[in-house]
Parts: sequence; structure tokens; C-alpha cells
Amino acid sequence: MNKIYKSVWNETTGAWVATSETARSKTRRGVSRKLAMAQAVLAAVVMVSGDAAYAAGNAATNFFDASNGSNPSTDHTAAAVGAASVAAGASAAAAGNNATAIGAASWVLTDFGTAIGDLSTVYGLNGTAIGTGATANSLNSVAIGYAATATSANSVALGANSTAKADLTTTAYAPNGPGATPIAAGTAAGEVSVGASGSERRITNVAAGSAPTDAVNVSQLSAVDAEVSNVNGQVSNLNSQVSTINGQVNNLGSQVTTIGGEVNNISTEVDTIAQSGTLHYFKANGPADGSDDAVASGTKAVAAGASAVASGNYASALGYGASASAADGVALGKLANASSNMAVAVGAGTEASGGASLAVGGYALASDDGSTALGSYSTASAANATAIGSLATASGANSVALGQGSIADQANTVSVGAPGSERRITNVAAGIDPTDAVNVSQLQAATAGSAAASHYFKASGPADGSDDASATGEHSAAIGSDAGASGDKSLAAGTSSWAAGTQSTAVGTLSTAAGNQSTALGATALAGETGDTAVGFGASATGTVSTAIGTNASATGFGSAALGNMATASADGSVALGQGSVADRANSVSVGAAGNERQITNVAAGTADTDAVNVSQLNAVASQAAKVDGAVMYDTNSDGSVNKNDVTLGGDSGTVIHNVADGVLDTDAVNLGQLNAAINGAVQNISGNTGSAFFSADGDTNTEAAQSSGSHSVAAGANARASGTNAVAVGANSVAAGNNATALGAGANAGADNSVALGQGSVADRANTVSVGAAGSERQITNVAAGVQGTDAVNVNQLNSGMSSAVGQANNYTDDKIRSARRDSYGGTASALAAAGLPQAVLPGHGMVAVAGGTYAGQSAVALGVSQLSETGKWVYKVQGTSDSRGQFGASIGAGMHW
Repeated sequence: MNKIYKSVWNETTGAWVATSETARSKTRRGVSRKLAMAQAVLAAVVMVSGDAAYAAGNAATNFFDASNGSNPSTDHTAAAVGAASVAAGASAAAAGNNATAIGAASWVLTDFGTAIGDLSTVYGLNGTAIGTGATANSLNSVAIGYAATATSANSVALGANSTAKADLTTTAYAPNGPGATPIAAGTAAGEVSVGASGSERRITNVAAGSAPTDAVNVSQLSAVDAEVSNVNGQVSNLNSQVSTINGQVNNLGSQVTTIGGEVNNISTEVDTIAQSGTLHYFKANGPADGSDDAVASGTKAVAAGASAVASGNYASALGYGASASAADGVALGKLANASSNMAVAVGAGTEASGGASLAVGGYALASDDGSTALGSYSTASAANATAIGSLATASGANSVALGQGSIADQANTVSVGAPGSERRITNVAAGIDPTDAVNVSQLQAATAGSAAASHYFKASGPADGSDDASATGEHSAAIGSDAGASGDKSLAAGTSSWAAGTQSTAVGTLSTAAGNQSTALGATALAGETGDTAVGFGASATGTVSTAIGTNASATGFGSAALGNMATASADGSVALGQGSVADRANSVSVGAAGNERQITNVAAGTADTDAVNVSQLNAVASQAAKVDGAVMYDTNSDGSVNKNDVTLGGDSGTVIHNVADGVLDTDAVNLGQLNAAINGAVQNISGNTGSAFFSADGDTNTEAAQSSGSHSVAAGANARASGTNAVAVGANSVAAGNNATALGAGANAGADNSVALGQGSVADRANTVSVGAAGSERQITNVAAGVQGTDAVNVNQLNSGMSSAVGQANNYTDDKIRSARRDSYGGTASALAAAGLPQAVLPGHGMVAVAGGTYAGQSAVALGVSQLSETGKWVYKVQGTSDSRGQFGASIGAGMHW
């Protein structure tokens, strides 16, 4: 073995040192065994494959090994196995003859290979890998740079991560034309790569090529491109612009200005074709294999487009799948179909199947003779029907549907919308002939002469006579679908409204005024008897001269009145005020119902015996008997103080206020008679242009229209507003904003839910209350009948009587208590006298039991005592008890000492 040197372990210095091959070392225990094992493994690899190399080692540094072909060293990790090979670096291996491996874990497994750099590898004969991780896999391959890989034979990979692995069997491109240098177009001997797919590199500083196989630079390419302006010979494939071509062109991929000869295939735009005329823009695309050829089988027919068919005489079909199958038909667009004579279909999927029909727009359909459909998905399905606009439909004969989604389904009509999607017709000129349309200006002029004319009047229905209004009564009027006015001087306005009584008025869908001089305002409102008034959705007044105002309000008693949503007045002369109120006793006023009572707010102090009283009056009376636990008391606050803002009546089921006199001042309470008069007056003043002598209101219809914006709400009077659900506002500028609120009177305001505001300027701003005034403008409630039930209001007489009785009872109670306390004190005095009369023991060592009696101011008492004197006579002990004629008991104990 011809080695230059080897490494041995120096035990003295504790390190590996280089020495001659004859030197011996005293190695560390276990190290020589590991080196021997590693070299044995490498030798085994060499035995399996003569030109393979294996390098193994430990963490030792600076290894170098060279070999002339004999057995490798057994004590170094670098292995040079092949003849004249060199291995340098930890785990480096040079297995082939004349191989060189330099770098940690560098391997050369074939002859004449060179690997320089950590982890560099050479697998191909004569291969070279330079750089960390560089790999030369094939014959004569070269990889230079970090992780560069040369896979194809005779190839070069230059630069980090470059790859040379092209398929060299692919025929190379060779120029073909005048002046081109012939080059064999066989397979390449190898390739040079300076990058990888997705990581390409430019090659810069390239000199201009001179030999046919030299590389050219961009400067040379730009010069060639500038010189190509006229080609007179044959061109097989050209990807740049050409000014003039006089020969045959087989394939052209870019713009051509002039072509004078035959053209086999043009894939892009053509400006001029000299032999067949001028066509600036024309393109068609398809497989061109005959599978989708256009067909023009009709006489002088034209078909253009893939699968286009023109089978009718003089027909035209343009577009993919277009079909014109009848004479003079025109189909233009993808799958357009003109199947009747003179039919025209324009647009994708359009169909004109009626004679002389027209369909324009994507999927438009004109299916009957003379029909016209213009707009995407429009349909004209009747004779001479016209549909204009997307999704417009004209299905009636001679009908016209104008605008998107419009529907004309009746013959001889023009529609500009559909149910729920109606449109105005604007910019209409004034009509002249009898059949001309009129505009709003003409309509206003025509109605301006009548004081009762309305600025706005609309009615709708089928207009075919099936639901005509009927006015059979003398001087009666009926307005609306199926409206009927059978009573003399009656008025019915609204769908299915009915006015049967003389001088009756029914306004609203399904409203009914059956009694003479009755009035029903609101959908399904019913006024069933003479003089009845029902105002509001579902309101019902069936008692003679009864009044029901509010959604589903009901007045069934004679002369009864129900005001508010679901209010019910079932007894004669009763009044129910507010949502859900129930008046079921004759001549009573109810502002709530059992379990749903309301406060009456803004009540002025009562003065007459039948006036209602307010809390202030009640507080004044209650202050005279603060300890009275009577029927009427102020409420108390959480701290025990008196709350003079609230009064709670002690009745178990509410308290009726009876015998309330007529209110005089603005802050007076009103009684039922006044309320009925106010309600009847308010109802009679409602303005609706109904023509009824019993229903009227004043105001400017242009600027002071009443507004009922809440669901099932009622608003009557100039600027009256009912915005709450089931709310009722009656009177000029009245407001009912709360749900189920009722505002009666000019400027009355019921802003809280279930509240009632009665009278001009009254404010009800707390839920479930009745207000007859406002802060600073209170009213008395007069002529209040004496309350009977727990939730009835009380009048002043009842209050005074109750308070007098309560005060008397309080005085009697106080006197009794004082007298009882005095007698108790007298009994105590008698007990004291009896205890004082008890004798006690006087003999040393002896005890005594004693009894005594006493009397004082008519009361008596008895005392019992036990005493004892000590043996020495120094200590005295005493226990005693008393009982008097008031049932009181007492006891005492004592001790004393002599000295």
C-alpha cells in the first residue's frame, strides 16, 4: 500500500496527529474498532460493485486518503478505492479509477470522475460535479453550482439549482428558406442549461455570432426583424408582420395586410382579400371537419355559422344552430328559430313560430300570427299581440304589454305593468278625440268646478261588468267593485260596501250601513240600526243610536258608545273608552276592563256633588285622617311617604264614578252624556266627501289631510294622525301615536299604548290611562254617577261621605283606644298598691307568705308575696306577683342587707 501519511492517536497530547505510514499509535479504547468496522463496510460495498465507492467515518476532522489500487487503509474514513484515485474529506469516497472526490461525503462512483464540494456526486463516466450537492448523472455530464444536476449525457448544468435533463431525441428546429444555412435536424449530442423550469436565467454579454452554429444576441435578432418587410417566396409559417406576400401561404398566425395568392389557413384577422372583394371583419370558428357544417337547402337561402340551417326558400340563418325553416324566414343568433313564413327571430334562443311574427332578444317567443316579442324572455302568444320589455307577456289577442314584467292578458288592452307592479304613464299630451287618453291636467280641469271633487280618485277591477257598482236608491251613489247603495240618498264607497238605510253611508271594503241615518266607515264596519255610527276596521254599532269608533269596537246597547280598539259597550247608555275597555252596566263609563284598569289623568278638582275628584283633593281629605284604613287613600312611595300623584280606589273590581255633572271648564270631568254628544259631534264632522248630512268636517284637503298610518287605525279631522296600531284620532290636529290609543278632540294627544285623551289639548302620555286635560290645563269630570263596582270612579258626594264615615270611625277607634289605655293604667296603679301592702318576714331564720289587695279608679288588683330573713337577721329575700282586673300580670324580686 503506497500511502503518503496516516493519522495516529497521540496518547500524550490526547489528539490525532499525521505521521509516516510506519508509525504505530496507541489508540483510544474503542476507536480502532469503529474505524475497522467502517472500512469493512466500505470494502463490502466495493466487493459488490467494482466501480462503486463507500465512505464512512466518525466525527474526526481533516481526513485524506490516496490509493494506487491496492487495499484501502483500515484506519481512515476517507476512502480512495480505484486506481490512482483521490478522496479528501470526511466520508469522501473515490471508487473509480483515476477518480477524484474532494469534500465531505463527496462520491465518485465511476472512472475518470471528479466531485468537488460537500455532498457532490458523480455517477456517469467522465462526469464532473463541482459545488455543494452538485450531481453528474450521465456520461460526460457536467454540473457546476449548488445543487446543479446534469442528467442527460454530454450535457452541462451551469448555476445553482440548474438542471440539464431535456429529451435529446426531440428533433431540433431548423430554418427553411432562401439564404438559410442547412443544418442537420437530427437529435442533439447534449444540452447546456443555465437554470430550471420556472427559474430560467438570461445569458448576458453574448458576442454577435458569425458561424452558422454560433449563438446570436438580441442586437442581431432585432436587425433581422427590422429587415423583414417583403417576402416574395413561399412561406410555410410566419409569426410576425408581413407587408406583402405574393406566393402561397400555408399557415399564418398574425396580422396580414395584403394577400395576393392562395390562402389555406388563417387563424387571426384579415384586412384585405384581393381576389374576392373587401371584408374588413369576418371570423368563424369550429372543427372544420364537416361535423357541424352550415346547410342552406332552400332556394337562394343563406346559412352562416356552425350547424346553421336555412331550409326555407329565401330564408337566412346566421349563428350557431340557427334555423330558418319557412319561406322568407330570418333566424339570427345562437339556436334562433324562425319556423313560419316571414317570421324573424333575432337573439340567442329566440323563437318566431307565428306567421309574420317577430321575436327579438334572448329567448324571446312570438308564437302566434302577427305577434311581436321584443326583449329578453318576452312572450307574445296571441294573434297580433305585442310584448315589449324583458319578461313582458302579451297573451290577449291584439293586446300590448309595455315594460319589463308587464302582463297584458285581456284582448284589445294595453298594459304597462302587472298586479303589484303597476306603472304611471307620464308625459301624456292632452287628448283631443273622444277615444284619446287624457292626462291629469285635463282630469283636474274637468273636476275643478265641483267643491266636492277629489284631487285623487282611483278605482280598479276587471272592468268587464261582472262587479259593477249598483245605486238603486233614490239620489244614491255607489263607488267601487260590487258596491251597492239601495237606500234613498245613501252612499256606498268601497269594494262590496252596502248602504241599505235611508240617508245611510258605508265607506270601506265590506262596510255595511243597514240602519236609517247610519254611518259605517272602515273595512267590514257595521252600522246596523237607526242612527248608528261605526268607524274603524271591523267596528260594529248595532244598538239604536249607538257609536263604535276603533278597530273591532262594539256598541250593542241602546245609546251606547265604544271608543278604542276592541272596546265594548253592551249596556244601554254605557260608554267604553280605550282599547279593550268593557262597559256592561247601564249608564256607566268604563275606561278599562277587569284586570286591565286605567288611570284617569289631568282631572281638575271637582266642585259639584256629582263631579269627579282628583288626587289633590283626595290628598287634602286624607291628610285629615292619615291613620284611617278606609276605602280611598293616597298610594305610598317605597320610603313610606305619601305619593300624592296616585290614588288607588279600594274596590275589588274597580270603582264606578256615578252622577257626574256636565263639565263646564276645560279641566272639568265629563259625564257620559257630554261624551256621547262630543263623539256624535266628532263623527258628524268627519270629512270624506261622502255626501251625508250627518258626517262632515272642515279643512284644506290639499294641506290638512288626515293620516291613518297605523294598522287598522282611524284618523278623522284636519291634520289628524293615527300612527299606532288600532289607534283612533278624532279632531283637528289630534294624534293617536300609541298602539290601541284613542285621542278625541282638537289637539288631543294619546302617545302611550292603550291610553285615552279626551278633550281639546288633552295629553295621555302614560300607558293604560285616561286623560281629560294636560299639565296646567286640567279639567273636572262632572256629573259622575256614584261608583258601584271596585273599579268605578267615585264622585265628590261619595268621597265626602266616605271620608266623613272614615273620620268618625277613626275618632271612635281613637277614643276607644285611649279609654282602654287609661283603664290599663288604672289597673297597674291598683297592682302597685296591692304589692305595697304585702308584709314581709321579721324573724331571723323564718319565712313568710303574704297576700294583699288594692283598688284605684274603679280597677282592682291582688298581690301574692314570699319573703325570708336569714339566720343572722342580716339578709332579707322577697318575691312577689300581681294580677289586676284588666287581665294584666306583674312580678318583682328583691334582696336587702342589715348592718
